[in-house]
Amino acid sequence: MTTRARLILLAGGIAVVVWAALHLSSVGASWSGAWRQLGTVTWQWLAALGVVWLAGLCVHTIVLSAAMPGLTHRRALTLNLAGSALSNVLPLGGVAGTALNLAMVRGWGHGNLDFARFVMLSKAWDTAAKLFMPLVAVGTLLATGSLDAGPNGMLWLATAVFAAGTGLLLVTALFGRAGPLLRVVAFAERLRHRRPGYGAGAPSAVPGWTATAAALLDGTDQLVRSRWAALTWGMISYWLMQGALWWLCLLAIGAAMPWPLVVAGLVTERLLTLAGITPGGAGLIEAGTVGVLIGLGADAIGALAGVLLFRAFIFVAEIPVGGLAAALWLLTRRTTPRTGPSRPEPPCGSPTSPTSSCPASAVSSSRSTTSAPASCTADTSRPS
Repeated sequence: MTTRARLILLAGGIAVVVWAALHLSSVGASWSGAWRQLGTVTWQWLAALGVVWLAGLCVHTIVLSAAMPGLTHRRALTLNLAGSALSNVLPLGGVAGTALNLAMVRGWGHGNLDFARFVMLSKAWDTAAKLFMPLVAVGTLLATGSLDAGPNGMLWLATAVFAAGTGLLLVTALFGRAGPLLRVVAFAERLRHRRPGYGAGAPSAVPGWTATAAALLDGTDQLVRSRWAALTWGMISYWLMQGALWWLCLLAIGAAMPWPLVVAGLVTERLLTLAGITPGGAGLIEAGTVGVLIGLGADAIGALAGVLLFRAFIFVAEIPVGGLAAALWLLTRRTTPRTGPSRPEPPCGSPTSPTSSCPASAVSSSRSTTSAPASCTADTSRPS
């Protein structure tokens, strides 16, 4: 995507946010009413919500640690908070957050390939969950009668099935069966090439979508097959913690909803995070989630206040806390010893090799010959 296209997309997103904010009263919501409800939240509620929010972030480190062998839970938490803080501040800031995370993991001794697979696997697993959950939400709404089973309900169900099918393609590709997904990507790439004016000028050296997707998936299946259990139950646990936080936010402001609407609100908010047009999806996510809840019959002011409180934790709070995490990393990076794999030592017997790392027989042999003995097996690796 070109810079011009990004700016146009950002301007369009901001326009939608402004329009939605100005038309809240037309659907029965009001900013003043929402702020009054938020003002009733006690400090005890805020403390409890903060604990649940932080516990959810800690649970999410299970997924991150599984996606990068050698990454500790403490460092995974630091990585998540620092990257999110930058992404939540800058427009389309996901790239900036990823660049910061790359610098952090390289300082901890991990390589570029490890990081590329980490980003691809953790993001893909998260995306797959967000694509599967709409089917759960729509099925719940239909089963409980919260959503009419007429044409509109069937349309929502068909959309949810399509999203779940896309998530299934992604998961099967991660397990090494990338053929179906790559065919879909290749089809989209062919459609892109048919656009009028595409390809004008000098040919681009940037790999196509299909080649890029194949390169990212290469070798990931082995990691997924050995760690799919941790990835899965870690993601399920994270969703449960997010659901608990969302439900408690509604209770804190006195806007209790039927549980099918609670599920629908959570799934909508999580799904809309995929459209990161504004920083952290701010504005678009709130407007979309409130709109869905009102459409399902929720109280407009309660829905707005609940969404604002929920987003205050999972979006706003990550900025100062993540900034602090990034600052601590910057302060300690020069004093923290490298914990990744060290460089291999020279062969035993060479002028620069330390004799303490070689067997005694190798040392004595090296003094009489110029070649290193085959018995030199010094282990120079250190755990990450």
